[in-house]
Amino acid sequence: MKNLLRTSLYLTVFALAGILFQISCSADSNVTNAAPLGKIVYTKSVNNQLQIWTCSYDGSNQAQIPITLPTNVSYNYYLCGSTWIGGADLSHVKLSPDGQKVFFATVTDPFQANYHFSIYSCDLSGNNLTEILTQASGEEPLVIGGVY
Repeated sequence: MKNLLRTSLYLTVFALAGILFQISCSADSNVTNAAPLGKIVYTKSVNNQLQIWTCSYDGSNQAQIPITLPTNVSYNYYLCGSTWIGGADLSHVKLSPDGQKVFFATVTDPFQANYHFSIYSCDLSGNNLTEILTQASGEEPLVIGGVY
C-alpha cells in the first residue's frame, strides 16, 4: 500500500512539473513570435557618402533615415593598412524588433592614430542619435550581431 501511495505521489508531482513547464514555455512563445514588420534596412553610397535607408519587403516605400553624425564620426569602413576602403561597408545596420530604432557601427577619427569604434542608435526619423558602446583605439571594430 505504501508503494502505491508513493508511486501516485511521484506521478502527481511529475505531471504538475510537466504542466508548469508547458505553461512557462507557452508564455515565452509570445515574445519570439512577434509579427514581422515587413521592413528591410540597408545602406547605399550616394556621392561617396554612406546613407541608411528602409523599404518594404517588395522594395516599395523607400525612405532615407536622415542621420547627422558628429563631425569626426563616420560609418565604419574596412581598414586595410592605413587606408580606409569606402566600398567595404562594415556599419552592420540593424533594425530594432519593434521597428522604431536603427543601430549601426561607426569609427571616430578614422585617419588619426587614436581612432576608435562605436555603436550608435537613433530613431527612424534620424532623431535621438545616441552612442551606445565605444571601444578603445587600436582594438578590433565592434560588430553588431543582432538586435533583439
